[in-house]
Amino acid sequence: MAKKSDSNVVREVFSLLVILASLAIIFGGLALVILFSPMAQNIYDNLIAMNIRFIVYLITVITIGGITVLLSALVVYSKNVVHSALYLLGSFASIAALYIVMNATFVGIAQVLVYIGAVGVLILFAVMLTRKTIVEESHGEI
Repeated sequence: MAKKSDSNVVREVFSLLVILASLAIIFGGLALVILFSPMAQNIYDNLIAMNIRFIVYLITVITIGGITVLLSALVVYSKNVVHSALYLLGSFASIAALYIVMNATFVGIAQVLVYIGAVGVLILFAVMLTRKTIVEESHGEI
């Protein structure tokens, strides 16, 4: 394998820095818009008033959101296809839990029935019925 020249490394580092700077601008601007929105003022007022029900709701939503992000990252970084499909089902379930917590019960139940019940089972059957040689050729060892 040939070594990369110094100019290629500098070009890749520069492009990475440009991507990181653009993401910082996008998400920083989004954070400023959210921070100065009227909804943020409502959240600050509820936190200052020590509204326990709101604080429990906020902690629940943040916890379920963190679980969703963690499972979504595991879907991408898992080397085993079956594990990745199971993490995807967990991610679907946590999204359904977010819907239910936000009082969109029908949408949460529909999420469970359609995505976990139908799409998830379809993905698992497709993965499990795939011949072993095809999986080995695309991903190495199982």
